[in-house]
Amino acid sequence: MIAKTVTGSDFTGALEYGAGLRSDRTNKQAELLSVANLGSNNVHGMAAEMRAVADMSDRIKQAVWHTVLSWAPGELVDREQKLKAAAMYCELMGASLDRHQVAVFEHKDKQHPHIHIYINRVPTDGGPALRTDQNYARNVKATRQIREQLGMAPLPSRRQSTKDLDPQKELARGYVRDVLTAALQDGAIRSVDQLVAHLRTKEIEAYLKRDGKGLLVGSSFRYQESNVKGTEIGIKAKQLRDHFSQYGREALRPSDSLAPGRGGSHMANAGTGMRTEPLLSLNDRAGEGSGGPTADDAEQNENQVRRKRRRPKL
Repeated sequence: MIAKTVTGSDFTGALEYGAGLRSDRTNKQAELLSVANLGSNNVHGMAAEMRAVADMSDRIKQAVWHTVLSWAPGELVDREQKLKAAAMYCELMGASLDRHQVAVFEHKDKQHPHIHIYINRVPTDGGPALRTDQNYARNVKATRQIREQLGMAPLPSRRQSTKDLDPQKELARGYVRDVLTAALQDGAIRSVDQLVAHLRTKEIEAYLKRDGKGLLVGSSFRYQESNVKGTEIGIKAKQLRDHFSQYGREALRPSDSLAPGRGGSHMANAGTGMRTEPLLSLNDRAGEGSGGPTADDAEQNENQVRRKRRRPKL
């Protein structure tokens, strides 16, 4: 078993994802297993209750605690064991079930068993909020205790990878993938600009890269300080081109505010004729330096242009 944790501020969005309502998944693939200190069993009711308690604290801005507990593929884990594991996890991480609001969902969209635990970091009695420091090390210790006490299989060696060291980025990949997949299946979103507006409501920054002729050649995204390449989630620039081209050329063009020479915030690559336009930017300097979004197939395109320039003429 392995635990991966991320924090956030959107109770509604988090619980909708837990309930299987944030993508093309059907409700049959997600099941609410248990709740603690919540009077409602529906997503929006639970979110409203959690937000009301979180608002008691002026200091805690990221009150949503989201942990995924995953078991090895093929490991048999029954409902009772999942509930016990979730309860033990909450207690071991300091989220007493007597004081914290908790909702636990099971997802059945993967080959391995896994559950999603949503905790309100702010307790119902107004005491100290759930701490978030050293979550990775604390998760390792907690899951080891749960495995030993419940007699579950040890952590598979094949899952001990660098990806597990950054659970926030992996969860960001899944969230961005789900939001974009749902958006591209929404018939009401018929242009890049409409996609921009939709992403803005989901707190996702998107960066598209165009070549000198304005052709869309790269895509990358940013959510909660995590950068996600289009290639990492299977949504490349070509797929965006192919999707929106069915609605005509105008659907692929950037808005006037992003068009060259009209005051848009284009980021030019000197000497390449390439430009990057932020579809959405919550931070005007996002993407600059090593921490910003990266291009995927756009970078390959740029390298090909450079190689062609270097080729000697026969």
